[in-house]
Amino acid sequence: MSKKKEYDPGIMGRSVSGLLLRILVAAYIVYMAWKVLSGALAGGSPIPDWVAWAIFLVFAAAATAFCVYALIQFRKSLKGAEIPADSLSDSNNSDTHSESDSADSDK
Repeated sequence: MSKKKEYDPGIMGRSVSGLLLRILVAAYIVYMAWKVLSGALAGGSPIPDWVAWAIFLVFAAAATAFCVYALIQFRKSLKGAEIPADSLSDSNNSDTHSESDSADSDK
């Protein structure tokens, strides 16, 4: 039977916040690329169609690379936030020992 992994809540919160922020930045990059492309295709821009497509593809590739980077960073920080199972059992044992030690010192 495998135990559920425990994570440090502070590090986990920062990891999730960082991931969400990076995904929002990538979405904004795609939005900017779409605006350039749609403006050029609608005829409201002096940029030729092929240049607009090139800009769109470069921005989309950058957003994809940034999402991959965000996921890699999230997995690294998630691994760093793991609380080892042996430290959980050690902390439970030390609490039990400290309570019995304090009870012995009262005698």
